[in-house]
Amino acid sequence: MSALTKMVKLALKNPRLATNKAKITFRNSVTAKKDYCREDGWAHPPGTISIKLTNACNLRCKMCGQPREGNPEGHAKWAPTAFFHEKVTVEKYKQVIDEIKGWRPNLYLWGGEPFMYKEILELIRYAKKQKLTVQINTNGLYLKKKAKEIVDSGLDDLIISIDGPPEVHDEVRGLAGTFKLVEKGIQAIHEEKKKKGVKTPIIRVRGTISPYNFEYIYSLVEISKRLGADSLNFNWTWFTTKQTGQAHQNLMKRLFDIDAVSWLPYETDVILDPEKRKKFEGIKQELIKFEKNGSDIPITMSPYIKPDQVDTYYENITETFGSDTCYSVWVKSYILPNGDVTPCPDFPDYICGNINEESFMDIWNGERYRRWRLELKKRKLFPICYRCCDLFLSNVKFI
Repeated sequence: MSALTKMVKLALKNPRLATNKAKITFRNSVTAKKDYCREDGWAHPPGTISIKLTNACNLRCKMCGQPREGNPEGHAKWAPTAFFHEKVTVEKYKQVIDEIKGWRPNLYLWGGEPFMYKEILELIRYAKKQKLTVQINTNGLYLKKKAKEIVDSGLDDLIISIDGPPEVHDEVRGLAGTFKLVEKGIQAIHEEKKKKGVKTPIIRVRGTISPYNFEYIYSLVEISKRLGADSLNFNWTWFTTKQTGQAHQNLMKRLFDIDAVSWLPYETDVILDPEKRKKFEGIKQELIKFEKNGSDIPITMSPYIKPDQVDTYYENITETFGSDTCYSVWVKSYILPNGDVTPCPDFPDYICGNINEESFMDIWNGERYRRWRLELKKRKLFPICYRCCDLFLSNVKFI
């Protein structure tokens, strides 16, 4: 089955989401570049608004750089207890939706684990009434319990993280039995969709390629088919090096007088660890399997890394495979659990405003956001950008 046929097949399962995604793709590749050329840092309304509903999570995934409860103070992934209880009221989010609904952006909900935000389904239902498309990125542990409400909410896209076969997934996620819980949750969603006679939410398996599942990437094709997923997406794990992180920290101090230390949990030893480096050849062989893939399930990879580029991806962090300019801050925006608005979700050192104090659009084209865009434009990229998935918005390929 050709890539085009797979795309059409997937689009027909949710035409509204497909239309919005096409609009966002056009925004990323065409109109964002026009905004980029402006000298004042102004941008048209974003195509995607990403809301991190909570910092809390019920798993401790090995490749995740986010802070987690239980880590001792001084640990790279430590945060004070209050951090995990930060929360914006659902009424405030509804106000933001009312403000932005005119241009119909895509709403992307994540965390932590987004289903730990108790009003998440109320928020989805409200967004759908305003005719927005809504996606959730989840670890899947709440799916069985919430299956009926999820389907009834009108959610468009359910993105579920899976790392490999059961034993691999459980090891990466830090909790035995996790894969089985996810499997039962997906089955419950299928059953509710069948009862209701609907095609949504689309079920998308997302595999994060990391040193912990290098040898099991291709196994996700059969796993996704067995689980009845509508598509499979691969992302490469975020990482940085100490040298790159410190260069970014120094630059942020000089430009904005901020202590940009959020890169610390993302520093990796994969480049220096000889045992992990041995796995590079294994990942090459896994990628080669995709070149011969005859599956009818749509599979995408972002960024698209060829088998002979694996060493370069990990050993030369400044190589961006043609994605040498970041347009993300002209097309996407992120709201954090305390209401802060930032151009960078996992490196939120620079804050442009807070929705509890200002309207979203006043923040989006406010002085701080425009200044960030202009400083980024001068350099094309900041040091921390080299392995950020948002850099590769246009480097997504069906495989």
